[in-house]
Amino acid sequence: MFGYQSNAKLKRPSRIKPQTSTPFCRRLFDATDAVLQAQLNRSTARMKGEEVKSKAAGFSLTELVVVLAIILVVSGLSLPSISRTIDKARLNSAAQQVASIYQQARIRATQDNNYYILPISAAGVQPEVCLDLDGDGACSASDPQAQLPADVSIDNRGVPVEIDPGTLGFTQPLTRTETSTGYDQQGAQVPGLAFNSLGVPCQRSSSTSPCLGPTAWVQYLQLRHSDEILYAAVTVSPTGSVKIWHYANGGAGSSWF
Repeated sequence: MFGYQSNAKLKRPSRIKPQTSTPFCRRLFDATDAVLQAQLNRSTARMKGEEVKSKAAGFSLTELVVVLAIILVVSGLSLPSISRTIDKARLNSAAQQVASIYQQARIRATQDNNYYILPISAAGVQPEVCLDLDGDGACSASDPQAQLPADVSIDNRGVPVEIDPGTLGFTQPLTRTETSTGYDQQGAQVPGLAFNSLGVPCQRSSSTSPCLGPTAWVQYLQLRHSDEILYAAVTVSPTGSVKIWHYANGGAGSSWF
């Protein structure tokens, strides 16, 4: 009588659960961590690559020892050859100095309309050739000089093969210091090459005779190298031409060139 009432129980509406979501700071931290991790991975990979390259470009101790041994062997084989080449260059330099003083004497004789002799220092002293301008037969301080290394000797003795005048292009015999007849301007006998006012090599047969020419001249130079002697020569033709020669010791093929 008070109205209709159902037996079914009235259900209370269920409460809707809110959806869970990741806070913003958490997401930002995760993103930053991912970026840093990626950079770290790239750096590690780069370092490993450089380490691999470094290992690949290096040498082991065994390789270094082998290379060092090869260098020592090659150096030991080449040192004698290098030493001989240096001595040959020094001998050639001495021959060039002698040739230069010869040329200077020739030019000076024609300029001064006079003759000049070129004395050679005695054995056992500093080897030198000078242009005797003051005519006293000695190498004084005022005379132009060609001073040679102490181990180069100006010596015509013991030369294994003489230079053939035919090789030089003339038939006139070669005069040397030991066979020369020279006198200085004061009349004292001084052996050595001389040039007259015509610029040709000449010799004085006495203290009162003029310096007559032409003659041909040769001067040998020697330098001892280890167990051998190196030779060079300076020649003057009858016309006054000066030339340097070197000796090649090849047994039966020994020759001057």
